Amino acid sequence: MTQEKDIEQMFRRHYEKMYNLARYILSDDDESKDVVSEVFTQILADDVVLLPESEEGYLMRSVRNRCLNLIAHKSVKERVAKLLLDDADVILSEDTDERLEQLLLLIDDLEPPIRKLIFRLHYLQDKSYQEVADEVGVSKVTVFNHLSKAMDWIKNKLNEQNNEYDEQRRKAVDALRYAGASREIY
Repeated sequence: MTQEKDIEQMFRRHYEKMYNLARYILSDDDESKDVVSEVFTQILADDVVLLPESEEGYLMRSVRNRCLNLIAHKSVKERVAKLLLDDADVILSEDTDERLEQLLLLIDDLEPPIRKLIFRLHYLQDKSYQEVADEVGVSKVTVFNHLSKAMDWIKNKLNEQNNEYDEQRRKAVDALRYAGASREIY
C-alpha cells in the first residue's frame, strides 16, 4: 500500500513535466497521456523502487524512450500501410481486391517461415513487437529485423509485378498503334 501511495505522489509531482515531454515528442494529447500512464503502470508492475534524487531523470527517460518506441512502431506500420494501401502506383482502385489477393499470396511466400509467422502475428493479428517476440521466442530486435526484411521483399515483389504489368501494357499499346498504322496504309 505504501508503494502505491509513493507512486501516486510521484505521479502528482512529475505528471505535468512527463506529459509535456511526451506531447512535445508525439504532438498528440491522447498518446501522450497513454505514454505517461504506461510508464507508471510499468513501475507498478515491475516493483521499481526509485531514489528521490534519480526519480525525475528516470521518469523523463522512460517517457522519452516510450515515445521513441511508439514513433518507431508507428513508422513501421505507416510504411506497411503506405506499401499496402496508399501507393497509387501500386494499387489502383479498380483492382484493389486483386492486389490484396496478390499481397496475401506474397505474405504466404515469405521465407524463412519464422519471417512469415512474425509478419502475420504483427500485422494481421496486430500484436506488439514484445508480444510477437515472446510468442516466437526471439528478441524484439529480431522481430524488427524480420519485419523490415519482409516489407522490403514484398515491396520489391510488388514492384516487379508492376514492371511486368507495365511492360505488358506497353506491348499492347504498341500492338494497337501498329495495327492502327497498318490500317491507315491500306
